Amino acid sequence: MFLATVLCLFSGISDANPKEYVRIDSTEKRIWEYGAEFKVNFSFANSSPNWSSGANNNITITGLTNATANLKRNRFSWDNQLKINLGLVSNREKDIRGEGYWSNRKNIDNFFLDSKLGIDFEEYPTLSIYGGLNFQTQLLPGYTYSKDSLGRDIAKMTTSFLSQGQTQFALGTENKFLNTYYLRLGYVTLKQTYVINQDLYVQRNQEVIARVQRGEYIDNEFGMQVQMGGSQDFGSDKRYTAKFNYLGFLPYQTYPAILDSRIDLGLSARITKYLSFNYTLISIFDKDLSRPGENAWQNSWVFGISYGYHI
Repeated sequence: MFLATVLCLFSGISDANPKEYVRIDSTEKRIWEYGAEFKVNFSFANSSPNWSSGANNNITITGLTNATANLKRNRFSWDNQLKINLGLVSNREKDIRGEGYWSNRKNIDNFFLDSKLGIDFEEYPTLSIYGGLNFQTQLLPGYTYSKDSLGRDIAKMTTSFLSQGQTQFALGTENKFLNTYYLRLGYVTLKQTYVINQDLYVQRNQEVIARVQRGEYIDNEFGMQVQMGGSQDFGSDKRYTAKFNYLGFLPYQTYPAILDSRIDLGLSARITKYLSFNYTLISIFDKDLSRPGENAWQNSWVFGISYGYHI
């Protein structure tokens, strides 16, 4: 019998290090810097039905997007970042009658947008006052799964677009250093959490989801925002790249205050001009997003090989 476990394709319009293009308008003295990477990873694993070690046929598709667009004009700056991670895994399974079926589930789903306006201090050009907005949600519904009497999946929706979603509006100071690193402190920050899909309260048998009361759709918190990040290339030919971003929120109204955190980590190692290993991690700590007794840390990661090119 034929046994094949093959990585069919890790492809996309991408690269481990998206190129930053610089456009200078000498007339208006403004500089645009922008870059993007788009990745589509596809893998397929298969084995014969009599494979003695036990196996599971599956297909995995993952799409990753990372784009930036930054404007600098005299003391004024406008920085924008977009991240989209979406993946699906489909497993070939059998019910109690021995009939095969495909079980489709998400393995990653996150949309993150960050936009910041800043005005530099004339005496300290690396320090600025900023006003920022970041927005995050999932794009597709999320489910928990159980089995019916035939051994097939039963899906129950627990989350969906803007349920739970979140925005943070912040005013504070930003310090940029070493060209690629930044630290923001948002002394006045409004965090808003959304649950637009009211059917989730029935599905989950809860009156409160992520601090949002049933029928109210939105919850407001005031606090302090902490945001930091940067990127670094390593090796004589910049073969290795590490990217790190942290977003924290400390509420003023809660005692004792617990710091909500989101960590984004990206590691890449270029094999050839177009081929590279990539690891992406999203880690979130927010007690409001977990049920009582559950671990408040949530982690989602993707590891794979990417083939692509700059746009």
